[in-house]
Amino acid sequence: MLEYKKIPNTFLKGKDRQLLFNEELNLYKRKRSLDGIEHLHHWKKFIDDYKDKKINCLEIGSHEGQSAIFFLKKLLLNKDSTLLCCDPWIKSHWLNVKGNETGLCYEDIFDFNIKNNDIDKKINKYYGTNDKLYIDDLFKNIEYFDIIYIDDIHTEKSTRLNIENCWKKLKVGGLMIFDDYNYKLANYDEEKAKFFCEPVKLVVDEFINNNDNIEVIHEEYQKIIKRII
Repeated sequence: MLEYKKIPNTFLKGKDRQLLFNEELNLYKRKRSLDGIEHLHHWKKFIDDYKDKKINCLEIGSHEGQSAIFFLKKLLLNKDSTLLCCDPWIKSHWLNVKGNETGLCYEDIFDFNIKNNDIDKKINKYYGTNDKLYIDDLFKNIEYFDIIYIDDIHTEKSTRLNIENCWKKLKVGGLMIFDDYNYKLANYDEEKAKFFCEPVKLVVDEFINNNDNIEVIHEEYQKIIKRII
């Protein structure tokens, strides 16, 4: 399992802004951020067939770059593979914390992780919300995606919007990964997890139950489905 270690503060100041470090992915995250790394190890058994191929990957919700770094270092190994990351990178409450004179926020850590791994050439970064992305030529001009990872604001409306726009772009045989699906398997506060997960689960289950061209290939805290037609 991928894990984080505590490290001395490097480009942050203050005990409340402790950084954690994942050695395998050369990845930093803030101590208070939810830990997505523990779910990424599940993906390894589903992506072996993709490693040497040209892959177009889409990520809706990038935050500090945990999943983006995983994709870029473990999956998108072909020189022509690409990753499109969409996130509004909303300025965090850190900006209001005394001692944060640098104005560090989520986007800064995302950018640092990408540049620190020297993999920025494979990434397209879309600064904005999913509804804006879906009407942008950057999205519309991409013929298909092999893998789509959805981890955004977790409302019913946004989840429906993601499925409506992304499913038609998902290649036959491609994977769609939904984060925050089953709150009962969360590793954090149950009420908070329920708030995140229940809208996602409701919409995803509804979509799967009304379609015959879907194969469920993984279901724990996250849910992974494959397009078969």
